[in-house]
Amino acid sequence: MKISLEWLNEYVDLSDLTPEQIAHELTMSGLEVEEIEKTGPKFSNIRTAQIKLIEQHPNADKLHLVTVDIGSETKTVVCGAQNIEEGQIIPYASVGSKVLDRKTGEQFELTPAKIRGIESQGMLCSQDELGLENMQEEDGILILNRLYKDIKLGEPLEKLLQIKEDIVLDVAPTANRGDEMSIIGVAREISAIFNKKLNFSPLQSTRDNSTDKFKVEILDTEGCKYYSVGLLNDLTIKPSPDWMQRRLTACGVRAINNVVDITNYVLLEYGCPLHAFDRDKLNGYLCVRRAHEGETIVTLDEIERKTTSDTVLIATKEKAVCVGGVFGGANSEVDENTKNLALEAAYFTPAQNRRSARSIGYRSEASARYERGVDIEMVKPALMRAMQLMVELAGAKVDGIVETGDNKLPEKDITLRFAQIKRMLGSEIPSEKCIEILGNLGFELLGKNEIAAKFKVPSFRMVDVYREIDLIEEISRIYGYDKIDPTLPKNTQSPEITEESKICKKIHNMFLGAGFYETVTSSLVGAPVYKEFSVKYDDSKAVKVCNPQSEEHTMLRQSMIPSILNVVKTNIANGQKNLRLFETGRTYFVEGPADEKNTGVTEKRMLAGALTGDVSCGSWIKKPETDFYTVKGIVENLLIMLGLENRVQLRECKDKEFLHPGKCAKLVMLGKQPLEVGFFGEVHPLLKDKEKFQQNVYLFEIDLEELLKAVHISTVKYKKLPQFPEVQRDLAFIVPENVSCDEISRIIKKSVKNTLFNGEELFDVYQGEHIENGFKSMAFRIKLQDKEATLTDEAVEEQMNSIRNNLKKSVANLSFRE
Repeated sequence: MKISLEWLNEYVDLSDLTPEQIAHELTMSGLEVEEIEKTGPKFSNIRTAQIKLIEQHPNADKLHLVTVDIGSETKTVVCGAQNIEEGQIIPYASVGSKVLDRKTGEQFELTPAKIRGIESQGMLCSQDELGLENMQEEDGILILNRLYKDIKLGEPLEKLLQIKEDIVLDVAPTANRGDEMSIIGVAREISAIFNKKLNFSPLQSTRDNSTDKFKVEILDTEGCKYYSVGLLNDLTIKPSPDWMQRRLTACGVRAINNVVDITNYVLLEYGCPLHAFDRDKLNGYLCVRRAHEGETIVTLDEIERKTTSDTVLIATKEKAVCVGGVFGGANSEVDENTKNLALEAAYFTPAQNRRSARSIGYRSEASARYERGVDIEMVKPALMRAMQLMVELAGAKVDGIVETGDNKLPEKDITLRFAQIKRMLGSEIPSEKCIEILGNLGFELLGKNEIAAKFKVPSFRMVDVYREIDLIEEISRIYGYDKIDPTLPKNTQSPEITEESKICKKIHNMFLGAGFYETVTSSLVGAPVYKEFSVKYDDSKAVKVCNPQSEEHTMLRQSMIPSILNVVKTNIANGQKNLRLFETGRTYFVEGPADEKNTGVTEKRMLAGALTGDVSCGSWIKKPETDFYTVKGIVENLLIMLGLENRVQLRECKDKEFLHPGKCAKLVMLGKQPLEVGFFGEVHPLLKDKEKFQQNVYLFEIDLEELLKAVHISTVKYKKLPQFPEVQRDLAFIVPENVSCDEISRIIKKSVKNTLFNGEELFDVYQGEHIENGFKSMAFRIKLQDKEATLTDEAVEEQMNSIRNNLKKSVANLSFRE
């Protein structure tokens, strides 16, 4: 945004400040000045002259010899322009004058020249050679007497055009400082930085201007909070005065006519966008509403724009006439025939205005301010300022103001504790200085004592100031960051690794130690990959991508199995058949509607992996290949490491279509409500054949979130090794084949005294000859140990009898083998 210092000086005295000093201090306070630009005439030594005689050049058909009178003498110039006539007053450049090159735009100095054998004593200038824009529509020499009356011959052109030198600062306001996108806002910053008086007070109406000649209403309260229209009659469309055009041009805005220029002038001055409608095209009514489905609007640039439900429109009862806070409509624009005006001033909410601008693919100076936050309490004063200028510069008559909505915000008070300033900044800033800084920034002091002061937040800072720390930030940036002594915090705290992170690291190291490679796959998947690997998903709970780039990336995953199988498939297809892979990642489920505090999506941290082939990679000795018990052992080792081997049981798994029904198991965490926390097993033979794996593949997926919740964090305690020997006894029996190993293990553990039980293990299972159909033989090795004394045969036999009796009672049709 460009800021004219000449305009700025109207609100704060800059006479004792250099542009460089102003730019430096603004940048240090947070309003970055990107460039300092000096403006003024782009020419020198150009005077007004009158064409007295035009003759044909003797050596060229398209050139003329033009005699011009500059008041004190006459000159002859060779000219090829076709729009010149005798009697016209034009700009004349003599030898030594500086003008712009029409091709390169660079300034050069005129030197004596002969054109086709005739000396040219200077040149007649076009608007391009003078760096002037839009002064006349036709090409050729600039005809001054069409634009100005009573022109003195020989008068310097910059005096006639009232072009003055100015300094322009190119500033870059941050996204949260809409108040800085105006001349008054920047003046307020300079006032605070240099402790100078701000010469500004908003216009106040001295009488009731309300009228019922026009009606306005807000139908979209989310997009607009306040809407007003100033009614003006009998105005005259004409060029705006030179001082206004000069200021607009300095700030990078092209002058058009007095009505448009006034709206742009107030936009830059107050930071409040305005829009002028031809009142006779509105039928006495305007409303703020959302666009209807399929509705279009032709904007001022003659482009038909499609709208969406996010587009906020200003409309009559019959049609849309403007995209609210973004761009005007061509069907209600002000033209040379406009006599009556409806001047809009409104407050559009930042978030909705941003969406509205994006919906039509256009961003304007107005939307740039609305999306940062316009001062709602300055909207009506800005309208009154524009109406005042319309009366002065367009001869308009005020016909009243109509308004709806609320242009007042609830008051916000913040208490500033002086001790907090030193605690946060590490430096002592006098309390009176703090109060002075905040007062210059517009914060009203409501009361104070030795400990604290209370301030009322001004309306133009409601967007970004709402806590005590925000006031401290305002004080520090105006006081000067360079004046704050650097200090170290008094108390330093060493970083700590959480217990959860430690456990995840142990899991990671366990898999690496077991020969696994970690993979990282995308969280985006698609229905085709689920279908390919026979994995089910809940479409109603899927987190879907609004604009997917392909069918393979339409949603966030609900299972990591498709991603892992895809990695296995790629590796096997490329000749890598010995794999041990694992990955920790997240799955995503929609559990409810989103709101301001909750996305409505549940994320689960999962652990998944795959095993296949001869992972030992033996080259000349045949090694045992991965089987069901390999993956079972990996999962059991994980549970043992986490101390959950007794909390999690293996149970039959039948609901995974991608797993072999006879070679898979699910993990169930015991509790009041048993919870499935994972599964493992062999890939189904049909899926194996479909993917042409040519070897068995084993998978596992575990809910890591639930496991981490169940892990009991305890301090490791050491105990000395027992001094007395362990006794082992083998026990074999025949049981029905549906009896599980876990069931037998629990019975054995219950049957032995806790002080003597040292573990058990299954070392043999047999079915076949000499064993009745439907039964199996199982052999357990039972370990007993007394830590206080050596076990006697009688004590061991007593425990073994207890085991036999409990097995006989608990398991039907059990018989012991001799």
